[in-house]
Amino acid sequence: MYAAAASGVEENLTRQMERKRGHALNMLSLSGGGQNGAFGAGFLLGWRESGRRPEFDFVGGVSTGALLATHALLGTPADDAILKQMYTGITDKDIFDKRSIFDVFSSDSIRDTAPLRSLIAKYITAETLQRVAAASDDNRLLVVGTTNVDYGQTWIWNMSLIAKHGEIDLYRKVLLASASFPIVFPPVDIDGHLFVDGAARSNVVVVGMAGSEQPEPPLYGPGNFYLISNGKFEHPPAALRRALGDVAATTVGVMMDQSMQTALTRSYFGAQFLGYAFKMVAIPDGVEIGSNPLAFDPKQMRAAFDAGRALAKQPQPWSSTPPDAGDIPPWAMDAINDAM
Repeated sequence: MYAAAASGVEENLTRQMERKRGHALNMLSLSGGGQNGAFGAGFLLGWRESGRRPEFDFVGGVSTGALLATHALLGTPADDAILKQMYTGITDKDIFDKRSIFDVFSSDSIRDTAPLRSLIAKYITAETLQRVAAASDDNRLLVVGTTNVDYGQTWIWNMSLIAKHGEIDLYRKVLLASASFPIVFPPVDIDGHLFVDGAARSNVVVVGMAGSEQPEPPLYGPGNFYLISNGKFEHPPAALRRALGDVAATTVGVMMDQSMQTALTRSYFGAQFLGYAFKMVAIPDGVEIGSNPLAFDPKQMRAAFDAGRALAKQPQPWSSTPPDAGDIPPWAMDAINDAM
């Protein structure tokens, strides 16, 4: 079995990995965000150029973060170059084909993701899977989050195990499913179940929150839980033109933002439960990324990529707490932190 509902993920996975690796872990979670995954690609490159980027023991990705995750785990300069090409050398035509108004009424989505399927096949090759399998032999783990529409659950896929078994078609399907925003992009059929964007339920792979009991203390002291949020903390208010395209694009952005805020808070608490340092980054205010994360606009993607690359080179780019979105009052956050 390659996937499980998030609620059924092995509760002591982190401790098992610590034991196998023999040290505190460096864990990376890559969020959804559509075209704004360019920020994550740029940050990973800049992080390498800073000389401070570690080898990751665990990488988890959702949506555009799933597309980043394989090469983030593999982590060579050549892998960074692939991510740069993926996020600065494409347009919307590399992601989807538009359907006619007549086709939309008889289809399960507004767009056709055949181009994205081809893009994934271009960069996820048999040799790529062999390298992921080799990392697995060294007890380094790669997982991807999707949403199982039939069950209404987040399903976490063990991509390392899929790679070990050489299931390249399944590997590619999972990545496509994780990046298939519902309604806009068609769902992906895997073994008779329909899967869509993992961000439909959780915008990141959250660690430390599974299982029925709180994890035991870390075996080798505090590790690091890094989270790259491919979005902004805040969006200045702006007048919205009452046109279908503008309303749809802005609504998608609002939905993704709310999913992100919830996931960030849960990730923070998960890191606290694990006894790990929580370190997150997001696209800085002032970077022009537009209001439609599914536009795949080259100019906006380049701006996000350059912003990520520059931020990673700063001495201390990380935030140690999630942004205050007003969902949890400060007194409640203080009480929870004191309890830990």
